[in-house]
Amino acid sequence: MRFTAADILWTRSFSLTMVAILFLFIPFALYLPVLPVYLLNVLHSSMQEAGAINGIFLAAAVLFRVHTARLEARFGVRRVLLVSGFLFTLTNVLYLLAPSVLSVMLIRFLSGACFAVVNTCIYAMGSRLVSSARKGEGLAYLTTMVLAGGAIGPYIGLKLSQAYGFQPVFIFSALISLLGLLIASAISIHEDRPAVQPKFSFHDMFEVKAIPASLIILVFAIAYGGVLTFVAVYATELRLPYVVEYFFVAMASASVVTRLATGRVYDRFGPNASIYPAILLMAAGLLLLGTFTTTMGLLLAAAIIGSGYGMSVPSIQALAMQQSPPHRSSAVTATFFSCLDGGIGLGAYLLGGGIHAFGYSAVYLALGGVTLLCMLPYYILYARKRAEC
Repeated sequence: MRFTAADILWTRSFSLTMVAILFLFIPFALYLPVLPVYLLNVLHSSMQEAGAINGIFLAAAVLFRVHTARLEARFGVRRVLLVSGFLFTLTNVLYLLAPSVLSVMLIRFLSGACFAVVNTCIYAMGSRLVSSARKGEGLAYLTTMVLAGGAIGPYIGLKLSQAYGFQPVFIFSALISLLGLLIASAISIHEDRPAVQPKFSFHDMFEVKAIPASLIILVFAIAYGGVLTFVAVYATELRLPYVVEYFFVAMASASVVTRLATGRVYDRFGPNASIYPAILLMAAGLLLLGTFTTTMGLLLAAAIIGSGYGMSVPSIQALAMQQSPPHRSSAVTATFFSCLDGGIGLGAYLLGGGIHAFGYSAVYLALGGVTLLCMLPYYILYARKRAEC
């Protein structure tokens, strides 16, 4: 495939966008395994409250993410990006002052709302910098930064909290998110406000054509949320507490490696070449996680889950983008990430009850089976249609 001058990918704005996404996702990922432990060990919360803390963040993200396009249309992309980024940074500072479980939950909700807007804004901006011919590759690079943050954040958070306590974790998160905001402020942003302001309606907040693909990623996200939130407690139950930090590194490292290759595979061979393997790998990793009880077994499961998840996100997002009008990129991003965030939140909140009733192993085995079933709706909605063309 030959690329034109318009298909150049590695521009200054695209590179800065990638780095800014990385620094915004480090604190996002850092808190997923750390805050439940903080609530349990320091604030003496219940197991239900510890499980809900990530669900609250992601519920706020779902509620506020869909308003990003309206805010951009009214106030401009740069202003929305900088204000939401500043407020997200501020919420990281507020954890230092939170004395109770309720106050942490309120801050977590505010943080989720601010993160949803800044993340949607900068991610949609990055997708607009990528030409249609290189959409799969460009989105793969952008989501690689998400996964890199997913590796670095939990590792640093767990290391800092174990060595020095939780206060340095909050300080580090505030500083790294501030750095991300400063980098984002240096990006050259093309303001293109619509003549007609988006209305407060389902159509203006969501992109209907992106919903089928987004529902598939919802299932992946529920399973991924169950892994992110509970694997630390699961490893402790298996008497393997020190495997957790390396579990996240193995999972995210595998995600980065597969994601870098996924974009080119998607652009060259089409969605089937990356989405079918993603479903198989994610399901296999979850089944292994529910079966193996050794250090090597958990790390192998982590790598396979990371590979499947790493392939699925850019592939399914690129599919959603290509099924939708180009000018609806913010609405597509909001639709896709609402399902992604909502799934992780549901996995964090709902699976706690399943684990209490049936145990970790049974829940992860069930998630593996449900993930495998995603092949059917994908085939009906997309693969069969492409085969008939």
